[in-house]
Amino acid sequence: MRFFRQILPIVLAAFILGGCRSSSSLKKHKEPQARETAKLVSTLLEAPPVREMTASLSLNIAGNKVNGQLRMRRGKSIQISVSMLGLVEVARIEFLPEMVVATDRIHNVYSVFHYADIPYRNELGLDFEVVQAFLWNRLFSPGTADVADAASKFVIEGSDDRGAVSIRDMECGYLFVSDGRDRLDAVSKTAGSFSFRIGYSDFTALSGGWKYPLEWTAQINTSGFPLDFSAKLSSVSADKKNWPDRTQVSSRMKLVSLQEMLDNLDL
Repeated sequence: MRFFRQILPIVLAAFILGGCRSSSSLKKHKEPQARETAKLVSTLLEAPPVREMTASLSLNIAGNKVNGQLRMRRGKSIQISVSMLGLVEVARIEFLPEMVVATDRIHNVYSVFHYADIPYRNELGLDFEVVQAFLWNRLFSPGTADVADAASKFVIEGSDDRGAVSIRDMECGYLFVSDGRDRLDAVSKTAGSFSFRIGYSDFTALSGGWKYPLEWTAQINTSGFPLDFSAKLSSVSADKKNWPDRTQVSSRMKLVSLQEMLDNLDL
């Protein structure tokens, strides 16, 4: 049971602060033509052609495996839940535009906090739009909502013989690796003693031929303490489903601070 008491903050950290596979193989080849560069950046900045997605989720965190669900509605909500034995939900993390809600059903408590309360938030520029971009496999520039304005904040750093292109966000320092067409293979960032990488793979075509990754891998390192994380998705659907944008918290659950919740989890 102690593992399930720990899974909530670990999943929270893994999904907010994840990163992609290494881009060290990229070389400083000649930049693509300006028109092709602008088209690539604009394509990766555009919202995907689907507004909703649900999937079953299998997580492997530092060798521990759990199952859960992923539900997303663009611009509204991201819900990640973890279940015990695949049957009983024990934890849920819900990202909303203005706040984050974490629910610990084992201790019957929940916490409501803001993105500013998340560690390394300032270094990484984290807000709802950034978390959403991570999970939708989109390019982003923190704090910039307009696509045309965001497009001006990127520079192409190089490409390799396979056509992979490295794209740097000049303001926040994110490095994105694209297949040179319509998807991201990696995103990474280093901020002081904290670094992370997320790798996306096993892409499947959804509505309109848009491709979405079914496998993610991440390496997170904080002051020399590494954490490996991977996720596999199945039963992915872009059809509209009947689930609420916001979780209704039971009146029997106690509201606690984020620190109190972490203290309860013996971390």
